[in-house]
Formats: sequence, structure tokens, C-alpha cells
Amino acid sequence: MIDVFNTVAPVFLLILLGFAGGKSGWFAEGSARGLSMFVFSFAVPALLFKATVSLGLPPSPPWKLWAAFFGAVASIWIIAIVLSRRVAGLGGAGGASAALGAAFGNTVMLGLPLGVAHFGDAALLPMALILSIHLPLQWFAATLLAQASGAARDTSGMGLVQALARDIAFNPIVMALVAGMAWNFTGLGLAAVPAKVIGMLGDAAVPAALFALGLSLSRFGLKGNVAAVATLLALKLAVMPLVAAMLAVEVFGLPPVEAGIVILFAALPSGANAFIFAERQGHGEAAVSGAIAAGTALSVVTLSVVLTLLG
Repeated sequence: MIDVFNTVAPVFLLILLGFAGGKSGWFAEGSARGLSMFVFSFAVPALLFKATVSLGLPPSPPWKLWAAFFGAVASIWIIAIVLSRRVAGLGGAGGASAALGAAFGNTVMLGLPLGVAHFGDAALLPMALILSIHLPLQWFAATLLAQASGAARDTSGMGLVQALARDIAFNPIVMALVAGMAWNFTGLGLAAVPAKVIGMLGDAAVPAALFALGLSLSRFGLKGNVAAVATLLALKLAVMPLVAAMLAVEVFGLPPVEAGIVILFAALPSGANAFIFAERQGHGEAAVSGAIAAGTALSVVTLSVVLTLLG
């Protein structure tokens, strides 16, 4: 338990520092977005590129890893869509906002730092493989669902497919993985100066991501229908990790680190992209905002329990 505390406490203290900085007014408007862009576009891709060059990619697609994690995502989507028709504050957009709020975790800003802190560098590759399709796949599915309900603002099916292809092709994380795989294939290694620059950027990924998360959280608040927020919290912090654990361990028999990453990512609180989607659709934004704020606070406890169980 002391080891878990030593892992979790620094992570959430950095988030708290960022949150305090955001609330204090020390940072100008847009600072959180600027720091987040640095994390997503430079620091995290550098970390994953370095890992891919060092570790390489698996010889075949990680179907079991993806099936375990996204099987849990699909299960939560189905439950959230059904509940969105019964719980006030979650309706609209065909339940897409509720589904994202219940299944889209904060994988980059919180999951990646916690994964590295708890499992070490061995966690980088399975995390990268999930991160490479996590956002495009769920965002695309949510947009299709909203479109089917008549609530989507983009009604062009071909436009959605083209947007998905563009998002995947130009996603900095995907680009870093592809570049790392290509460079690993050459067997050349990295020269001293590029290796140093990439290493410095990668070293900044964890603290910058956590501080940026705190800054971003300063804009969210506990608002929305209590039942709606509680529903999203229960699905994200309790039901999804249980389903992921069953799939990762009992169904697909993943190796310990891969299973641990699937369960950890499933147990993460809702991420800001879920709120962005809900805000754009004009449905469920208050409930998703409340779930992000309350979920991140509660995850100090829930993630500690999960990491303790994982060992």
C-alpha cells in the first residue's frame, strides 16, 4: 500500500498544483490549451517514439489487447445509451454524450503518467497501442450515433469517414508510433543530439501532462443532475474496470502488464474530450462536466484501490 501511495500521491499533487494555478489567475486565458497542445503534439509523441525505437512493435496487431479494452468500452456504451433514455440530464444525441462521458477516460493526461509510474517502461508499448486508436475510434462512433439520432451537426457519412482517416493519419501519437517503427526497422539507432532532444521532450511528458490536467480541471465544476453525474461516475469508475478485468484476465488471458494497463485505463476518470463532444452537440454537457470534476477527485481513492489490487 505504501508503494501505491508513493505512486499516486505525486501524480495527484501535480494535478492539484495545476488546478491551484488555474484557479489563482496566474495563468492567462488559453494557457491550459497551450500546455495541452505541447503535451499531445510534442512531449508524449517523443516519449512514445523513443519507446518504439527501443522496444519495437509487436510482429502482429495486438488483437487481444484491443479486444479486451474496447470490449469494455463497447459494453459501457450499450449500458450508457440505455440509461440515457431513463436518467434526466443524459438524453439527446442518441445517448452519444452519455456514452463518451461513461467510457472515454483521461488516458493521455492521467493514464500514461500513472502507467509509467506504476509499471515502468514496459507499459509504454501497450499504452501506445491503445492510445493510437482510442480518441479517433470513440469520437467517430459517437458522431455516427449522434448522426443516427438526427442531432449531429455533420450529416455527411463520407465526410465522417474522411475526417476519421485524417484524424488517424495526422494524429501526433500515431505519427510517432509509425516513425518509431520505421526507424526501428532500419536498425540505425539514434545519434547523440537527436536522442538527447527526444529524451528531454519525453522526460517532460509526465509532469507537463499532469500540470496541464490540473489547469484544465479548473474550468470544470460540479454541476448537472445529481443522478446523471452519479450514473456516469458509477459506469466509469466501477463497472468499466470490472468488465475490463474480466475480459483481460478471464477471457483473453493477457500477460500481467498488458492486463494491468487495460484495467488501469478502464478505471480512469472521464476525460475532457467527452465534455468537448457534449458541448458541441448541446446535450449532456452539465452531467459530463460534473463527472469529470467529481471523477478526477474520487479517482484518488479508486485508482489507489485498482493499483493495489493489480500489485
